[in-house]
Amino acid sequence: MSLQSSIMPVKNKVTILDVAKLAGVSQGSVSRVVTGKNWVSEDLRERVEAAVKQLGFRPNANAQGLKSQRSRAVAALVSDISNPLHGRFLASAEGVLSQAGYLLFVSSTHNLLDRELDLLKGYSAGRVDGLIVAHSDEGNKSLSRALKASNLPIVFHDRDPHGIGDTVICDHAKGAFDATTYLASLGHRRIAVMTPPAAIRPGRERLLGYKEALSAAKVRLDERLVATVDASDERAYEVARTLLASVRTRPSAIICLGTRMLAGVLEACADAGLSIPRDISLIGIGDTDLVRLHHPPITTVRWDIEDCGRQAADLMLDRLDPARGAAGSKIQVRHAAVELVTRGSCAPPRS
Repeated sequence: MSLQSSIMPVKNKVTILDVAKLAGVSQGSVSRVVTGKNWVSEDLRERVEAAVKQLGFRPNANAQGLKSQRSRAVAALVSDISNPLHGRFLASAEGVLSQAGYLLFVSSTHNLLDRELDLLKGYSAGRVDGLIVAHSDEGNKSLSRALKASNLPIVFHDRDPHGIGDTVICDHAKGAFDATTYLASLGHRRIAVMTPPAAIRPGRERLLGYKEALSAAKVRLDERLVATVDASDERAYEVARTLLASVRTRPSAIICLGTRMLAGVLEACADAGLSIPRDISLIGIGDTDLVRLHHPPITTVRWDIEDCGRQAADLMLDRLDPARGAAGSKIQVRHAAVELVTRGSCAPPRS
């Protein structure tokens, strides 16, 4: 047998151009579906996936890495990594990403618009493959443009998707509703709430739940008892001191719906000589060490923050790994349930 006759013909390798021709789309459209880097229409995605299946197309991982300069890294933007809830969320997300071979870079934005824009610009310059984001103002047009311009898969943490990326959200409206209803059932009528501003989803949802619960309990809304506060304990202390300054108008209960706010509220109550729950009832948020170890332990609205981190990482891997089948699919929203955990910080109001 001659050398020539012993060589089997080599089957031509299927290329991205073959897929594009069969699907009747551009090579760029095929790339977007395969890599999951940009949202595409459902019709286009189905056509490309059908062509991929029919031709048996398998993307070349090495070529993809060279072309896209994959970093095998994901960046997370949060307001402050010293916030214990952010820390637990990020640690869980990092565990999932690490198992898949990805690094997690974390940046604190301190809710500063310019810093958020600078970080988005830097990370979008090929330094990471995806973004996990909890930005400070969902209505800010500059931020929205920067997020869209990143051309990266984005997973939001407790933000509405706004057609930009996937998200993991908590039922904050229910949490605030349950907290307010519980205090009203104890006889409280002057219930103050401290929560982040309505520029972010948690602030909007908590205010909604608080107001709906007051209405259901037939308690008149007093806007002087509603305080939107940033996450710092210093600002929370100032706001709480103002709420507690007048014996005649001060609340009989405070719902403190911000992790970093709680220390400031506790300090203000102590400075005013108020005992919890004898003089004032208090509800916090998240199952932090401060909430559990304070004397008395503080009633709180909590959810599985670690699972939120795992879900966010899982959504990101769906977009980064074409083999998982979610690349180019519609925006995904995953929900986290909340519960009210009653402890020793609430009691009927003093007459």
